This record gives sequence, structure tokens and C-alpha cells, in this order.
Amino acid sequence: MNWNRIWVIARWEYLQKVRSKGFIISLVVTPLLIVLFSIGPSLLFNQDADKTKVIAVVDSTGMVAADLRAQLEQMKLANGQRAYTVRDYLGSTGRFDSALARSDRDVLAEVTDGTLVLRDSAGQIRVTYRSTNPSEIVMLSKFEHVIQQIVSQRKLHEAGIDSALYARLTRDIDITPIKVTKQGEQDSGFLMTFFTAYAGCILLMFLVITTGQSLVRGLVEEKSNRIMEMLIGSCTPYDLMWGKLLGLSGLGITQMLVWVLLALSAFTFLTIPMQVTTSLESVVAVLPLILAYMVLGYVFYAALFIGVGSLVTTEQEAQVANSYLVLLLVFPMAFSMVVIQMPDASYVRVLSHIPFLTPSLMMIRVVAKMPPAWEILSTVGVMILSTFVLVWIAGKVFRTAILMYGKRPSMGEIMRWIRSR
Repeated sequence: MNWNRIWVIARWEYLQKVRSKGFIISLVVTPLLIVLFSIGPSLLFNQDADKTKVIAVVDSTGMVAADLRAQLEQMKLANGQRAYTVRDYLGSTGRFDSALARSDRDVLAEVTDGTLVLRDSAGQIRVTYRSTNPSEIVMLSKFEHVIQQIVSQRKLHEAGIDSALYARLTRDIDITPIKVTKQGEQDSGFLMTFFTAYAGCILLMFLVITTGQSLVRGLVEEKSNRIMEMLIGSCTPYDLMWGKLLGLSGLGITQMLVWVLLALSAFTFLTIPMQVTTSLESVVAVLPLILAYMVLGYVFYAALFIGVGSLVTTEQEAQVANSYLVLLLVFPMAFSMVVIQMPDASYVRVLSHIPFLTPSLMMIRVVAKMPPAWEILSTVGVMILSTFVLVWIAGKVFRTAILMYGKRPSMGEIMRWIRSR
């Protein structure tokens, strides 16, 4: 291999892509989209309604309607208006069937937003909600809480038990998780641990997807324009492959550094809660391991993209190949919940030594609970060895497939290329 030529190719690949408008726009747009998709839905989900909802009540038990109306109509919106207006349909008609039929007509006519129907079933109150949009789970959870409170207080009163005393005796107990480390104890909420463990996996996935897909499309374009023949005329296939691999790695490192700087800038100007700051400090301690697995995973997948990209000859084939490679990146995320809850399980340790899963699973494990030193060394060794093997295989495939046009090689041909000297 001629390292001078490799450096020239890597520099050309890097500068060509880093100066493109698409790359410059993605540096800012991609993190903004990640934040928007992760925070935006939750903010909208918790947003209060902006108008009063009219709720019909058909209470055949006669126990809940009055108290339910009193409590719901006390709730206010952010603008000060009443959150709910409650109408007792059974109290005005006296017949359950006619009250239910009338409430359904009003729901369909949008006179009311929905109907709470309460029935007695073997001593238990059964509640249903009839509406054209029965998926308003936030509102339904409020109704469940209020109805449960009303029914419980009534039963306590019938049993001669002081409801206020009972509430004090049965007050909920919250468990605060504390993570014990050699440096001392620190608060460690599940959501914060889950978020920090996911950050490295998502960053790796976006880096590989954005740079890897552009590489595959670039190879297809160079093939179709016959530029590849000119490149091979001035260097060997191995030099070209290593140049593209190093250029791609430099592009990924540039993206990562820019995103880290944007994140640090955001933390500088935003007010961060103390719990989040403490959790971030704990992540900094394992940051070198996270970066190591991220770099190893990035080089591993970059070599995979180069090997697969050299086999495709059309844009359609490139899209199919990219979709399957993206699935390999997304697949480890399916194990994330299991890994966070049981990081020391035997099957998790086995999965952590599979190269396609190692980077993502180990980034989650080192945040959730630090694995033994031998596991860290063995997984790093597996990644280094598998990356070298994959680069060697990619070089064998790249050497022959890069000049093939219009013909899709068979698996037998690919195996012969790998076995050849």
C-alpha cells in the first residue's frame, strides 16, 4: 500500500463531502431534528386543552354523578376557564336506556365530547367512556383517579372509617434509586440512565447512516460515470479503499466534534437541573469507554458499507443495501431495555461479544453498571479483531467488485474473491 496515495484519496474524499451543502446543513439540522422528535411530542402530549370539554354522565349506581360533577368542574385550564362541564343525563330522564341513547346522539352531533357510563356489576362499579375519540388517555386517567377517589371515600364512610385518617395511613411511598460507586453515592433515575445510555447509540447510528449512505451512493455514481476506471488507473484498489475508509472516518469525527460542541454550547446557555448535572458528571467518568466503542463500531460499520457498496451497481440496489445495513444498526436498540435492567445476565454477556451488537450494548452497559475489566478487554478485542477481519474481507471484495458493471455477483463468486490471494 502507498500511504501517500491513500492520504491524497482520503483528503479528497473528506474535502469533497465536508464542503457539500448537504453535509453543512446536516450538521445543524440533524441534532435539531433529534431534539424536536424527542422533546416536541412530549411537550405537546402534556399540553392542556384550550377549551372547556362537555362531559355527559349516565350513572345507574346513583353514587358518583354528583360528586364527580363537583370535582371535575373545579378543574381549571391555563387561561382560567373551567376545564370540564358535566351534564347528568340520567338525572334528567330517569331511564338508563333513553339517557344512554340521548348521550350517544349528542356525542355524534358534537354537543358533548364524551359520555362516562357507570354501572353496578356484582358490587363493583364498571365505568366506560363513549366518544368519537376514545383515545384521550391523559383525560381518561384524570377521570379514573377522580372516580376511584369518590368510590373509595364512599365505601370508607359506609364502613365507618375516617377517610382523612385512612389517607394518611395509606400514603404512597416513593423509592429513590441511588447508584453506589467508588466515588460515593449519586442519584440515578431510570429515565436519566436510559437517556444517557441511548445517547451514544443514537449518535453512532446517525453517524454511520449519514456518512455510510453517502459513501454507497458515491460509489454507485463513480461506477456509472466511469470515474472508477480513472481512479484505479492511478492507484491500487487497496489504496482507494483505505483512502475512502479514512476519509469517511474523518467525516464522521468532524460530525461528532461539531455535535459535541453544539451540546456543550447548549448546556452553557441553558439552566440544567441539579439531578441532570450529577448524572452527566457520572457519564463523564465512563466517556472514554463510550468513545472507544463508538470509534470501533464506526470503523466496523464503515468497512461494512464499503464492502457492500462496492457490490451494487444501481441506485435502486444501493437503497436496498442501505436499508439492510440500517436494520443492523437499529437491531441492538431492541435489547436496550433488557440490558439496562439486567446488564449482568448471561445472555446479555453473550450478545455483547457479537460484533454487530457489541458497540451499542456495551455503551449501554458501562452507563447502567460497569462490567468487569475482563469483559471490557474481551469485547474491545472482539471489535478490533472483527474490524481487521472485516476490512480484509472488504478489501478482497472491493478489489474485484469495484470494476464490475451491470452484473450482480453471486455468493459463490464473492467467496472465491475472499479466498483468492
